[in-house]
Amino acid sequence: MSKIYNNILNKIWKRYAPDVGKSLIHLGALGWFLSSAAQLGMIISNKDIDKKEKQFLVPQEAADGCINVGLYYTICQAIKKGGDALLERGKIIAASTLETINSLKPDSNTMPKYLKAMSDAFEESSIIGNDNIKSSGRLNNFLNGSIEFLEKTKEEQTRIMQNSGILRSTFEKVLEQSDGKELRNTLTQSLKDYSLFKNGVGVITAVGASILACNIITPLARNYTASLYQKRALKRQNKLPKTENNKPVFYNYNQIPVSKTFSGFRI
Repeated sequence: MSKIYNNILNKIWKRYAPDVGKSLIHLGALGWFLSSAAQLGMIISNKDIDKKEKQFLVPQEAADGCINVGLYYTICQAIKKGGDALLERGKIIAASTLETINSLKPDSNTMPKYLKAMSDAFEESSIIGNDNIKSSGRLNNFLNGSIEFLEKTKEEQTRIMQNSGILRSTFEKVLEQSDGKELRNTLTQSLKDYSLFKNGVGVITAVGASILACNIITPLARNYTASLYQKRALKRQNKLPKTENNKPVFYNYNQIPVSKTFSGFRI
């Protein structure tokens, strides 16, 4: 039993350790789901709540649950993906990673353009996209592709650079002066620094997105949905036949007994 438990924990660790922000989003969505399911179950099983009230409360609570989980997940995921895209394009970058890339960048192209050109060159050269390199973004591809390229033999490096101008202008002078081992170690350290930096930014964006979703957008959507269900319930009640307990009374004034005092008057 402990072996199965450890295997499950290892799989969870491998999945979420590189991206803690993703784990926060998934755990938050799971928490919303369990909370909504518990609230819905309480309403259904509570015998003190009238059936007519349940007809209104059950669909409203189910709608609230869908809004809570759906909006929370989509908003958080969208904001986090936006942050990851800014990181991968080099628009948000750690100082150490920026310094390393600037030491290699041969021209005055902007960082996003240079990273895209290098990522495309590595992909065309089949350096990334295989089992060893995971193609997950421009900056990731640049760092992983550069490390993989510098691990190849001199003959392979020369062949690859002949078919790519951007790779030749980036690595040719470096490889003429050294075997590239020092640069490979520097890029490996930059990859570790970038992974930690990306993980931290992912946590910040996930927390910020959850605050936005839970405290601003989701309550507004829930209030709007609740008002719609309330209006439907009121319309349903108004359509029910009304039972009138008090019937109008019509008097026959000729049959009403009159006091003798009044009958003594003559006009």
